[in-house]
Amino acid sequence: MAGIGFELKKLFDKSGLVNKARAFAYSSVVTIGPMLSCIVLVSIIQALLLETNVGFTDRELFMACVVYAFTFSYIVSNIMNLFVTRTVSDFLYLGYKHALLPSFYGSLTVNAVIGGVPALVFLAFVPIPLEVKAPLFLLYMLLLTIWSETVFISAMKNFRMIGYSFIIGAAVALGGVLALLYLAEIRSIPFILGAVDLGFAVTAAMLLVQIERFFRTDKAVSPFTFLAYIRKYPSLIATGTIGALGLYAHQFVQWFGPHGSMIGESFRMAPAYDIAVFYAFLSVVPTMVMFVVALETAFYPKFRSYYQAVLEQGSIADIERAKKEMFQVVLQQLTMIMGIQLFFSIISVALGIRFLPYIGFTSAQIDTFNILVMGFYAYMITSVLLLLLLYFDDRKGTLVLQCAFLAFNTVLTGFSVYLGDMGFSFFIAAFVTLLLTILRLVYLFRNLNYYTFSAQPLIAKEYDNKYTRILKRSAQEL
Repeated sequence: MAGIGFELKKLFDKSGLVNKARAFAYSSVVTIGPMLSCIVLVSIIQALLLETNVGFTDRELFMACVVYAFTFSYIVSNIMNLFVTRTVSDFLYLGYKHALLPSFYGSLTVNAVIGGVPALVFLAFVPIPLEVKAPLFLLYMLLLTIWSETVFISAMKNFRMIGYSFIIGAAVALGGVLALLYLAEIRSIPFILGAVDLGFAVTAAMLLVQIERFFRTDKAVSPFTFLAYIRKYPSLIATGTIGALGLYAHQFVQWFGPHGSMIGESFRMAPAYDIAVFYAFLSVVPTMVMFVVALETAFYPKFRSYYQAVLEQGSIADIERAKKEMFQVVLQQLTMIMGIQLFFSIISVALGIRFLPYIGFTSAQIDTFNILVMGFYAYMITSVLLLLLLYFDDRKGTLVLQCAFLAFNTVLTGFSVYLGDMGFSFFIAAFVTLLLTILRLVYLFRNLNYYTFSAQPLIAKEYDNKYTRILKRSAQEL
């Protein structure tokens, strides 16, 4: 994540438990803010709808709307966001800060088009009322906006305001729902969705203000300058897309299997499975936070030292020593992350067995939840390792592994769904991909010097298009 590792390291370098707690809190907000906001909000609202005797059909419709908005906004945003993240990092490194704000609006426009048009087509043909379609589409577009904003807020320093953005937005949404249910005694799903929209609109607006303040410059360039490296990093677009599809493939297969059903004659879902996935995903929040805090802040200095030894013509002994130190840090931090996440996964299983029956989980759903918790454990460790591979620019290896996970997850779920299985196929697919990713990372480390010195082209290829020329001209005029 561009910039966040450096800023968090400054917090961790300060002594005291309070500063370390702040670092964990800030990294949590930047890393998982939109995801956690959505999951926690929906969980609370679902409980409130149940408590206020909102009908089962309406509760299912609300859940279906949120799941579709969240799932497909995540998939669509992932098409460009990994590529945009790399572009932001390159712009910061090359001194093209003046191109960042225009690039934000350009990437937001692209996401809005590739996501908004299919959504409008879908909504045009489903038989839900217009008063549901409108707030659903708005929620979807707001989530698309927030996913785009998270790429850029990771490069900002004002973590306190970022945290306030998510907290205030969630509070507004929850306050709106409480007011509707308990003060106005309105049980209408369009109004409930509208309250959620209001909360996410507040978050999106506050983040936009921060992005504008941080990246605003007097120099104007094309909003599509982020496409300057589109021919250089096309694999990142494929990796982001396939990675998002891989995450949800098991759910899509379940939707169209024997456990699937139509909600409101519009949304294909497998409610018993989807709700188990929803809660199981909460168990991997620690890994998402620990990666940013414990791995990026500890790993990046060693990563930089290794390449400084290479670029500054250090001796073979210096390079080998830097490589060994980097490998030791990776091994140490990964061991810690895997251990901490395993602890939280076991706790999640225990808590699920004890408390999930109180919110209506059957014994079969609890079994599914337990399997999914362990599957998400493997999935999140794999995600951490894939990000490490991208640190070393192993775009080809990362793409192949994401394709493998998508294939394993889809095929295994396709076979198992008709055998009555729910969740075990995802568990197997995630662990097989984890083993393959570990093998790839070990291979990369063993051959790192070869990839650094011999696998690079003798002459660096220049990717020239009108946007690279705009960037170069604008940089010269500064």
